[in-house]
Amino acid sequence: MATQGRYFLHCLIAGSCAALAGISAKLITSPALPTPFLSPNLRTALCVTSLVLSNVLMWVNYTTALQGMRTVTATACTTTVNFLVAGVSGYLLFGEMLSLSWWLGVSLIIAGVVCVSQDQQVKGKEE
Repeated sequence: MATQGRYFLHCLIAGSCAALAGISAKLITSPALPTPFLSPNLRTALCVTSLVLSNVLMWVNYTTALQGMRTVTATACTTTVNFLVAGVSGYLLFGEMLSLSWWLGVSLIIAGVVCVSQDQQVKGKEE
């Protein structure tokens, strides 16, 4: 079970890195978060670097998670973390609203991840 937790940790990191990549991409073109201490070119360079690095880290952690769990579970878990981190970051950094339907959708995704991971644990015990 501790090994399974290790792979879920990789999903958590992969989803967070995917959300960070999205935030970096938004910061490249969005003046929503002013950075008066950085020149526009430096800000763009930092955001592009963050975008590339986040994607590399996301894929490394996602492929590591795939080594210890089913593809469906790893994908669902990573996507859920991505939605949560991106949504909360959008709310905190850009003032975006998180509607009731957004929270309901994320709740259904989380419930699905729990169901899929429970199914994986049951199948692992049967084998």
